[in-house]
Parts: sequence; structure tokens; C-alpha cells
Amino acid sequence: MRPVDKNLFTLNKTTYKPYGDAKPDLISALGNFCSYCEREGYSSALDVEHIEDKSTHPLKTYDWDNFLIACKNCNSIKGTELVDFPNIILPYLSNTFSPFEYLESGLIKIKSKVDPVSASKAQNLINLIGLDRRPGHSKFSIKDDRWQERKQAWELSKRYHDKFINKKCDIETIVDLALKSGFWSIWMNAFNDCTNVQIALINSFAGTNKSHFTNLSKQKKNNFTLKFLLYPICKILKRMK
Repeated sequence: MRPVDKNLFTLNKTTYKPYGDAKPDLISALGNFCSYCEREGYSSALDVEHIEDKSTHPLKTYDWDNFLIACKNCNSIKGTELVDFPNIILPYLSNTFSPFEYLESGLIKIKSKVDPVSASKAQNLINLIGLDRRPGHSKFSIKDDRWQERKQAWELSKRYHDKFINKKCDIETIVDLALKSGFWSIWMNAFNDCTNVQIALINSFAGTNKSHFTNLSKQKKNNFTLKFLLYPICKILKRMK
């Protein structure tokens, strides 16, 4: 799940009445993607999502700080559920990318290496929006096709990873496809061995919280330094052949 930072967008108002008026600014701030499942959607397919539901917290109904953007499935499943902040991770507060892995079947699961406390918080986020619902799940609905869209994005990202490795497409093509299909985290996972592509994805999706990925920039710099240092040696060896 993509970690986001609305503070990168500075043209917002502090209150929106009616709250639906905040949708264009939320899309400008975070892109036209669900803040939870990451699916891409037209404006009409996305809702202004109240982090703390407006029924229980009426004073926060119109507050920008209480908004994310969500697809119809995530928004309706979350509904009026209580958000237990100390025991959950959320995309605008935490690094929600690192705990999860995405499987070919469309399943999202918690990585085995995640410590028990963090795993519990990650599972609470999955439960809050029903992100693990697919055929066979006790609460699965045929109206919920998020798992299918994840599966399609996984297949597309893997196919273009192979094309990229074989130099049959460029980074710009990868980014364009990711922006069109959504599911940023799936693309990031597919290209976990391609730092340049990951950095391009981070920079191209509006509102991505870059503070969680500073290690990638350092890795890119180190790779460049190593390549620079090795180049003269490779050149000499080539001449010796």
C-alpha cells in the first residue's frame, strides 16, 4: 500500500463544505487512486473518505485533515468502523509499503519477516477495508473485484518487467502503464531489482511519501559510484583480450 503525504499539496483549504468539494484537491494531492487498495479510478468512481467517520465525529466532517480518497469498495467496507490508531498502520501515517507482499493470485499478505507487533497492525489495516476478500473469503461479495484487478496488475507488471530486463521497453513506458492501471505497490514489487524504475514510480505518483524511500536514492548513488570505479578496469581488461 502506497504511503502518502497530503502536505506535499499546498493549494487545499482547511475545510470543505460540502465535503465532496474536496475531491478535486484530493485527486491533485494523491492522484486518482484509492488510498487503500490503490486501484485507479475516474473521479466518479472515487469518494472523499473520512478517516474518522463523520457520524461518530461530526466536527471533523468538513476537515481536510480527516480526508483520504477511496474507491467505492474500500469506502463502504470501512464504513463507520472505529479506527484504533495505536494498533493500526494507515497510509498517511506509516510506511504501509514495507509490510505487504502481493501474490499472483491477487492475494495480499503480510511478509513473514515482519515483527509480531507490526504484523498485527498491518492485519488490522487489511481487516478495516477487507483487502483480503476474494472468492472463498467468508465476507467476499461478487461486487468486490479488487482482487481481480490486483491479479491483472500483477500479471502486467511482471510481463513488462521481463520486457524491461530484455531492453524491449523503457522506464517511461513502465511509468505510463502503472499510472494507467494503478496498484503502485504491485509495480514497485515487480521491479524490486530495478532501482531506477522504482525511483521513477515514486516520483511519478502524486503524493507519495518519499521519506520512506531515501535508501533507494542512496543505493542508486552507490551503484553509480561502483560503476564509475569499475569502468576503467573493465576498459583495460577489454583491451587485454
